[in-house]
Amino acid sequence: MRNAPRFALFFFLVGIGCFACFAQSESAATVKQQQEQASSAADAGVTPLTYPYSISTEPHFAVFVEFPKADSIRRIALGDSNYFLAEADKTDPHYAIIKQIEAPAPKAKLPVETNMLVYMASGRVVDITLKAGKLEGTAYSIDYAVPIARPKDPQPKDDPPPVSPEEVEKKLRDKERSDLVGNMIAEVKEHPKAQLGVRAGGLDFRIYAIKRLDAIALVSFDVENTSSEIVDLEDPQINLVTAADKTKDTKKPPAKVEPVELTQSIVSSKQLAPGARSACLVVFKPPVHDSDQQVILSISNRAIADRPATYRLE
Repeated sequence: MRNAPRFALFFFLVGIGCFACFAQSESAATVKQQQEQASSAADAGVTPLTYPYSISTEPHFAVFVEFPKADSIRRIALGDSNYFLAEADKTDPHYAIIKQIEAPAPKAKLPVETNMLVYMASGRVVDITLKAGKLEGTAYSIDYAVPIARPKDPQPKDDPPPVSPEEVEKKLRDKERSDLVGNMIAEVKEHPKAQLGVRAGGLDFRIYAIKRLDAIALVSFDVENTSSEIVDLEDPQINLVTAADKTKDTKKPPAKVEPVELTQSIVSSKQLAPGARSACLVVFKPPVHDSDQQVILSISNRAIADRPATYRLE
């Protein structure tokens, strides 16, 4: 059986910082030509990359990418469109342009990076990590096998394992959520609030941020021990509280309290010395509720669990 043709992609910096990726067939007739091109690319300072692929970017530079002629781009998805822009050439879907459109803040604690998913007509999904900052070199090269649409041909052994679009999207969402959680917790730890919050049970409870990501909500807060004793914290809780009927009938049931499941809960320290603080964060799916219902976040001193500090979220 004849081996499937292989392709090599080379990225070169041109113009204001553009890269070109040239596809060369690895047929027996062109092996020598490919070797000569690889040698020439090495002389030009090409940095070869291996899977997983990543490219460093910089404002005011554009990355020009040429994909194999045997394939074409169907669409491009970016994890973070606030810092990066990528699009396929409308007249020739073998080409893509990548730009970094915003520089990271000077005091940013975490590096700005995201991934670019290039969906090809052949079904391949090419995943490239984009890193904002300064260019690490003048040129990059990526070499991987491009499968040909022949069902009987075996999958090339050196080809990256196939990843379904659904799995890629899930990893993207998980990374976005993880980055947001890290940033929110860092904000609580590094910029503690001086003003008073909600005080109850020997605790001072301060809300920092409430953010939404798709169908989930994230709430960051801290808890300070205002008593003169060591305090053990209970786990944070979120409840859906339905108000009691406003009647004079004392036999009417009190307010109904239903717990809301937390998908993530972070408490930096559950035992607090006097004056110490604990940085906290909860992640949950906000419940659908009526106007007479409230979503309440609470945390309490274990020794006085019946006097929790509470905050109305909705």
